[in-house]
Amino acid sequence: MLHILLLLICTPLLAAPQSLEVWFLSQDKKTAVIKQTEDHFIFSLPTVSRQCDPVGDYCFDPQYGLYKPDNEWEAVHLDDTDKLPGIAPTGFDRDLIDCDKKNGFDIFCGKASPVKAPQFELEVWIDTSGSMREFDFTDEHGGCYRKSLITRLDDQCRFGKKLNVMMFDTSIKEVGSFDSLCINNGLNSTARMIDWIERSDAKKVVIITDINEYTKEFSDYLSTKNAKLRGEKGDLSARSLLSEVSTLARMCK
Repeated sequence: MLHILLLLICTPLLAAPQSLEVWFLSQDKKTAVIKQTEDHFIFSLPTVSRQCDPVGDYCFDPQYGLYKPDNEWEAVHLDDTDKLPGIAPTGFDRDLIDCDKKNGFDIFCGKASPVKAPQFELEVWIDTSGSMREFDFTDEHGGCYRKSLITRLDDQCRFGKKLNVMMFDTSIKEVGSFDSLCINNGLNSTARMIDWIERSDAKKVVIITDINEYTKEFSDYLSTKNAKLRGEKGDLSARSLLSEVSTLARMCK
């Protein structure tokens, strides 16, 4: 909490959006059943192997995250990374904002470049981190509800510079192909999201993330911005995003 307060105190001149909404996705029962079936199917395939890029004493797969070399099916939760040997012997702060700019990229810190906001009426930021597979998993055709939402919204906001779509996990960047909205990999953190919001010059920003990000720290920060929240009570699923296309389309007029 202290680092967030310091961020707010030390950066009073930062822009921040004129209008901010954050939508928190939870699982619905039907999605959960399908996901359990998918997980069982994947687990039953012995020929499937995860990529191993060494990270200290652990492995990193961009489609999965950190895992133990001797058990590629057991993911390492982000909250435990400060306790893992061989990763951060001097104490790892996963919410660190001032990253070393000499580093091109790393899976924890990401890029520290400011969020650039062209003159769009609406920006939608889509969470594509690994935790999203629990709430909006990728189907056998490479699709997901986040992709469907943006595809339909783009059709209604395409004329003129009305809509910009960003995707984020460890870093935030403008979406190229809509297919990338379903990748579900990488890590994210509350402090980075707050930093991106503070440095955004967009008129209206709608952030779509998962209910795990609805922390006390994030909630306290959003209240200072008079942000509108959706799904904080666990009543918004990825499937229901498709009924919100018209709501978002009105924001890009």
